[in-house]
Amino acid sequence: MTIREIRVGGTTDTSDGPATFLQEVLFTTMSASPDENRAFNVENVHTIRGPLDVAALARSVDLVIERHESLRTVFLAHPDGVRARVLPAPADALILRDHTGAAAPAEVDAAVREDAEHLFDLARERPGRFTLHRIGEDEHLLVVVVHHIVLDGWAMGVLLADLATAYGDVRAGRIPFGGRRPGQLADFARHQRALTASPEAVPLLDYWARQLADLQDGSTVPYDRPARPHQTFAGDRLDFELPAALARSVRDVARAERVTVTAVVLLAYQMLLREYAGQEDIVVGVPTANRFPPWTQDCVGLLMNTHCVRMRLPARAPLRDLLHASARTLTDALRHQEVPLVTVYEDLMARYGAENLPPYLFRTLFICHTHRVGPLTLEGTVCERRPFSQRASKADITLNVWPGDSGVRCQIEYNTDLYDAATIQRAAERYRALLSRIVNDLVW
Repeated sequence: MTIREIRVGGTTDTSDGPATFLQEVLFTTMSASPDENRAFNVENVHTIRGPLDVAALARSVDLVIERHESLRTVFLAHPDGVRARVLPAPADALILRDHTGAAAPAEVDAAVREDAEHLFDLARERPGRFTLHRIGEDEHLLVVVVHHIVLDGWAMGVLLADLATAYGDVRAGRIPFGGRRPGQLADFARHQRALTASPEAVPLLDYWARQLADLQDGSTVPYDRPARPHQTFAGDRLDFELPAALARSVRDVARAERVTVTAVVLLAYQMLLREYAGQEDIVVGVPTANRFPPWTQDCVGLLMNTHCVRMRLPARAPLRDLLHASARTLTDALRHQEVPLVTVYEDLMARYGAENLPPYLFRTLFICHTHRVGPLTLEGTVCERRPFSQRASKADITLNVWPGDSGVRCQIEYNTDLYDAATIQRAAERYRALLSRIVNDLVW
């Protein structure tokens, strides 16, 4: 039996269990930094119009929290490392707020922002909050805020789908979720620790050691003002879409070259960093889903892994060669994604010495959202995702790309202590120009 086939049962009581490696890092740093703690909130805001069954929704929230142990997990410092404790399932977890009457839109917006920026006490408080704001007779706002320590992008999709399923089951009087039990984050923590202690981890670590040998400081866009002595998390977002013709050309080039759309849009970002950084050795952080075992598909938790994708882009190299090199590098990174980044870093220190490693392995992030998170659906109502800017940034710059059948949507999240909005606007325009250059070069 290989490590990937191990399946362990989740906890159903309040006993302590292992945290994942990333959870250990996050809990330790966030216990000392409220600003960082707040910046890792993951929010989802939905407008709900129509005859909402509030009692059924409240029961559904309780069922979802009961179903996914991560949503009721706290973390405890321990001499042997951070431990995770699953709390008992709650009752009446949905917070109700009534704004009908004299509440102005600005007042409602302020209440939503207060929800989204709630500072979780990760040692004592469930790391998720569900708040329903009543705006009118048949209009509500549902604010779902979960700390990143127990949730990634994939997991948010699972959470919203389960909330919709529970709502339908409650209203119909059915057994919730058909009695099926999902994978649990505690299962994954044990799986991950078994993997890193096994011989299977050796070739994974060898790969990253080769990839990151002699690594310089992470590539980034030059700052508009000096960086502060410590990392800050103040941020903003710039949303833009690729022109329809360009989006079609990106898909056409990917198909013709037999690479993914992700490889095409990543190459343009690497070229952007090459221009700004004035160097050909480019490294970016790329989060990966990291859900190899089948039982992780329906798990709500932080399973993702962020790894360094390093690419050398000689200025005179043909764009077709660069595209295929980028695609190979990305594919190789995905094949070696299971070993946690913190374990990779510890291995690099052991091999090369801490003094030979840069302060940051990467300073910018690239995320291509190919796993689609479906919208919230509550039968009998119309639900619509409401845009919300958290005003936080986890890196210098994060380029998010959402390729779809109708176009390609992009977003740059950036640190406002480092960059002016005008700088990011120019970077977005240059990114579009580089994508155009790639597709125009390769169609001939």
